[in-house]
Amino acid sequence: MKTTIDRFGRLVLPKQIRDRIGLKPGSEIIIEELGSEIIIRHSEQKTPLQYEDGILVFAGAAVGDLTESIRKHREEHLTKFMPVKRR
Repeated sequence: MKTTIDRFGRLVLPKQIRDRIGLKPGSEIIIEELGSEIIIRHSEQKTPLQYEDGILVFAGAAVGDLTESIRKHREEHLTKFMPVKRR
């Protein structure tokens, strides 16, 4: 499919393509240069948080040491709400 660049350096993505990949006014896109090619991708950043039966659920992938992260978080939480008694 061909399109042209206007005198301001803008190009129009054909409506069929915008509709097919879900681009709407204000959508962010990523433009990459690969040799003599230009790649335009939808920047679609979906959140890994989703509601399932009214409960917010993390549906992404864990990165790093999950066990250690949970331990640190619990430790910080406990020290915040249960201060150490001074003698």
